[in-house]
Amino acid sequence: MGTNICVTFFAFLCLIALSNAQTQFLRWCVISEAEQKKCQDLKKVAASMYANRVPSYEVIPLIECVLGKDVYNCMEKIQDNDADIMALDTGQAYFGGRYYNMMPFLAEKYSPGGAGTGTGDGMNYYAVIVAKRGSQFNVFQLQDKRACFPGVGTAAGWLYPIGEFVKKNGQTNIMQVTECNAIVKTATNFFKSMCLPGALTSFYNPFGNNPARICELCSGFLEKKCSTDDPFAGYDGAFKCMSEDAGDVAFLRHDTVAQMAMNSSYMPDNYELLCPNGMRVPVTDYMTCNYGSIPANTVMTSSLKTKPEVDVYKNFLLKAAQWFGPSGQYRNQFDMFSSQPWGYFNRRNLLFTDSTQTLVDVGEKNTYYSWVDNDFYQIMEYHNACPLITARLCVISKQEKKKCEKMMMAFNAKDLRPSLDCIKGKGTDDCMKLISKGDADMVMLDPGDVYLAGKKYGLEPFVVEDYGNMNASVHVVAVARKRDHYMTLFNLKKKRACLPGIGRGDGWIIPMNIFIETEQFIPQHCTLFENLGQLFIHSCIPGAMDKDYNPNQKPVSLCEGCAAGGFRKCQRTSEDQYFSSSGAFRCLTEKGGDIAFVKHLTVRGNTDGRRQSYWARNRRSDDYELMCKDGRRTHIDDWENCHLGQIPASAMVTAKYKSEQDRTIFWQLLNYGQQFFSSDIEGDFHLFDSGTWYNDLIFSDDAVRLMRLDKSMQDYRNYLGQDFINKVENLHKYTCVPVKPSKKSSSSHTSISLLLLAAIFILQLVV
Repeated sequence: MGTNICVTFFAFLCLIALSNAQTQFLRWCVISEAEQKKCQDLKKVAASMYANRVPSYEVIPLIECVLGKDVYNCMEKIQDNDADIMALDTGQAYFGGRYYNMMPFLAEKYSPGGAGTGTGDGMNYYAVIVAKRGSQFNVFQLQDKRACFPGVGTAAGWLYPIGEFVKKNGQTNIMQVTECNAIVKTATNFFKSMCLPGALTSFYNPFGNNPARICELCSGFLEKKCSTDDPFAGYDGAFKCMSEDAGDVAFLRHDTVAQMAMNSSYMPDNYELLCPNGMRVPVTDYMTCNYGSIPANTVMTSSLKTKPEVDVYKNFLLKAAQWFGPSGQYRNQFDMFSSQPWGYFNRRNLLFTDSTQTLVDVGEKNTYYSWVDNDFYQIMEYHNACPLITARLCVISKQEKKKCEKMMMAFNAKDLRPSLDCIKGKGTDDCMKLISKGDADMVMLDPGDVYLAGKKYGLEPFVVEDYGNMNASVHVVAVARKRDHYMTLFNLKKKRACLPGIGRGDGWIIPMNIFIETEQFIPQHCTLFENLGQLFIHSCIPGAMDKDYNPNQKPVSLCEGCAAGGFRKCQRTSEDQYFSSSGAFRCLTEKGGDIAFVKHLTVRGNTDGRRQSYWARNRRSDDYELMCKDGRRTHIDDWENCHLGQIPASAMVTAKYKSEQDRTIFWQLLNYGQQFFSSDIEGDFHLFDSGTWYNDLIFSDDAVRLMRLDKSMQDYRNYLGQDFINKVENLHKYTCVPVKPSKKSSSSHTSISLLLLAAIFILQLVV
């Protein structure tokens, strides 16, 4: 109690002394209890020094120590203006600059040359791998060994050595990439067990499914285990992990062993470096046995800070380094660049690296882009290694192309691999053809198109949309305006119809079968389009004049209700604003028709303020009703008892010859993409949103996520089900549009192989 009173009184006196000077808060974000204690010691001694030795005209920072859960939480606090500065490892500084809008303003400087201190001009350090002398393995024999890391994202302890492990430069790479965009999982599959502090944070574990053995070697208790406060976290912790036989190998800075040998029983001669060439050498030979030279660590703040604010931080820290550094006259009161022997829970490298000699102004290199060198960016590329270079998504309109390009930029901003590429086809059939020829990789299709893709081109679904029910299906409903209460599903003669598109499950297959089932007309051979034109005075059925679906291109009344003008009118793409399920509902709301055939989610998703498109902003759900097969009309939410049929969800398809690895890579790209850009995530881009002018671009706006199909379901017949296929094929005799397998697509790859074999055989005969 008495101690607390003294501390409070001391702080009070300091505040009085500083009252005549200008003050500014400096909120230092720390990541462990040990760092917090050192920060508080700096706070007390700095206040005392400034009270007596700083001119009254100088702005004086009042230090506050802000405890973050980990490095990335501190970055968030600085981005959100809940903290001001923090010192960062060079590797983690990259992520601070790229993802949290932070910039460096000071850098650590080490002693030039000399074992266990620094290199060159003192502005770099080396990444090394250390093992106990006498252990019988080299760097090429690390698979299934126990590995100790200082922390995920650290330059010397993670980025540089792991980047080198996955590098391909004409030689066999040490570590095979097992999952794109998940280098942590690749390392986990390589090592027997690990301690990788920070690997369970959302930044490196977005799906929460990183294996448990990623932290198996860590020694922290409860929430401290595998955190930045774990006893085996940091370079000193990783060294202890290895030296205490918890692990076989440690990933360290070149000066870690020398630091640990000071004031302790550790002997440098008991350890060796594992070199990239397979040799083992003494720890003092780090200049010839390392995994890269790394720019010095930095002190960073938000890029939004003004120059006067940053200057206050900078001047204070430079003066503190002069006062409390290795040659500072007040070092006996506080040792700024040492964590020993001050009793900080026996931890090292707190706030700064213990081998730091002073701090220097980064000058014009005040962005993380300019601070790190080209070698660093090359290492980051290795971390993004993926067996496939690109994933080519086929789109069917210029609007989808624009969304795809935004998607491509968004994915690139998150370093997602493989790189997304956007291929524009003339339509869905053209996209199917491009994929079958190998000129594109995947396309998102309505279930009606999935049937054609499988039947004609041998394409297979592998990813499907989920609308919140997790069963990869959706119901088709008939919607009418409530005020048209006289209209039922049995008196549609001379009415106007809005359908999402010809050939689609929701906009053609189910409605046409219903018309036939309820005897709205009785079609004969090849008369379906004529019968439909006789039933409705006019309609909007995007694609109804397309020769691929309607060879005779009659009657024109099937397109008269569509809203687009010129060449865009009635196109089976988003060029016509009434295309797709949301487009068909828009057609109804804008008096383009009296009835719309849509998905059961469409009305609710486009009314009552749920959609920001200008045409949907003032729509009320209670202005519309469902029309049932038994003649009833009911509320739009009663679709379970009043629907026309159930259809499979839209699916992403790829070529049959694509390997399981390729499909897995495509899925991982989409899965990580939806993790970052789903509809409930803040940002300018969302996978399941088409903006204010268009509907259902690439993905359905009603979708909430994508799901991967089980291997047994990656066949269009198994996925669609026999009932849906029967409905599709039931219409063939009435449309007279043959659906035949494309010989070229189904045998193109085999044919090329046969031609090559034939050519080799002929050459052998000639010889």
